[in-house]
Amino acid sequence: MALVDRVHDAGRLITFMDHRVKQQQEELDILKSKGGPEAVAEAEERASRLKEELEKVKSERAEELLKHEASERELRGHLSDAQHLLKEARGRARRMDDELLQSVKDLEHARAELPITAVAEYKESLGFKEGLKRMGRVTYEYGYRVARARFRARHPDADVEEDPFTIYPEDDSVPMERRQDFDDSVPPES
Repeated sequence: MALVDRVHDAGRLITFMDHRVKQQQEELDILKSKGGPEAVAEAEERASRLKEELEKVKSERAEELLKHEASERELRGHLSDAQHLLKEARGRARRMDDELLQSVKDLEHARAELPITAVAEYKESLGFKEGLKRMGRVTYEYGYRVARARFRARHPDADVEEDPFTIYPEDDSVPMERRQDFDDSVPPES
């Protein structure tokens, strides 16, 4: 901004100096008309000094204008670079926002799916299935014992046959296959 002010001031100074040269020229013409070689020589010398000063101011003004134009071109170049960088930064910010939004959506989806898949995977696990079998067996054994105890309490004199499926500690020493195929065929009569 200071450069523009200096150029403007230089323009005003040139206009002022030009006006003064015209005044001096008029004075010179008046002195010439009055005569007097000394006055004419003095006026011509004064006019030539003012013309030199005017030329000097004009050249300074031209230099200032060139400097101003060069700095303006440089500023425009910097502005263009800054605008380009700003455009790139905005594009990167938009892409990052999109990626963040997608990540949040994926996270919410994973949070919603996690309990469902975890439960499904757990139910498919061997431990869960074996646990259900053991639980059913415990429930059966416990229910059988409770029913037997109630029956004995109501009928103390009755003879009750023990459950053939009850596992006793002495059964642990007998070697036996863990998995037995079920045979529901009718045994041959002997």
